[in-house]
Amino acid sequence: MIISSTPWQTCPDCLPQLQPGQIHLWRFSLDIIPPLYQSQRAFLSDDELARADRFLDPQKQQQFTLARSYLRQILAQYLDLPPELIKFIYNDAGKPSLGEKNRNNLTFNLSHSGAMAVLAVAIDVDLGVDIEEIDFDLNFQSLAIRYFTPAEIIKLKEVSIARQRRQFYRIWTSKEAVLKMIGSGFSAAEPPGNFMQHGCLRNIFFAGNYVSAIAINRRITSILKFNILESESGENSPLTPKNC
Repeated sequence: MIISSTPWQTCPDCLPQLQPGQIHLWRFSLDIIPPLYQSQRAFLSDDELARADRFLDPQKQQQFTLARSYLRQILAQYLDLPPELIKFIYNDAGKPSLGEKNRNNLTFNLSHSGAMAVLAVAIDVDLGVDIEEIDFDLNFQSLAIRYFTPAEIIKLKEVSIARQRRQFYRIWTSKEAVLKMIGSGFSAAEPPGNFMQHGCLRNIFFAGNYVSAIAINRRITSILKFNILESESGENSPLTPKNC
C-alpha cells in the first residue's frame, strides 16, 4: 500500500480534520527563553510539575516541561478542551493515554531528545513514535551487539562504515517505536515477528542530526507533518488552529 506523506509544513490556521487511517505528526523545539518558560508550566498538572521538579538538571527539567505543555496544547485542538483540563491515564510501563472517556478515540505518542520533540496523533489505532539525537561519541557498536537481533546486525552492516552510525539510529528508533506502540520497553520480549504483515513501520525524515521512526498497528493511508516554528523571541508559534 502506498502511503502519502507531506513535507513538514507550518502550523496551519485551519487544522485539517484528522481522518481514520491518517497520522498527524507534530515537530517542535524544546528551547525557550526563560520568561516564557514559566507560562508553559501553567498548563501542567500537579503530578507533571512534581515530575519536572525532580530533574536535577535544569535543562532536562525545561525539556520535560515544554514537551508536556505542547502535548497538552496540541491535543487540546483535537479534543476542544482547555489544555490544563486534559486527563491522562498511564499503563504499567508509564505510557500515557486519554482513557476510556475519550469520545474522540484519539490516540497519541510523544518522544523528545535533545532540543527537539515529535508527537504522533491518530484515531483508534495503537502507535509509537521515537526520536533520537545522534551522539557522535556514542559507542554504537557495543549497543548493537547487546540489543540488536542477528537480522538487525546484518542490516547495520549492509551500509558502509561511514553510514553505520545513522543506520544504527534508524534501527534503534524503529525498535523503540514498535515497543512504545506495544506499551513496553527494551526489557520486554522482541516485538512479534509478523508485525509488518499487519502494521506500518516507517523512518521519518526529521532534521539535521536527528533520526525518527513511527510504528502503527494497522495499515494507514497518509501522514501529515506539521512544524511548530520558533519565533525570533524564542517562543514557539502559538497553537491556535481550529479544525476545518
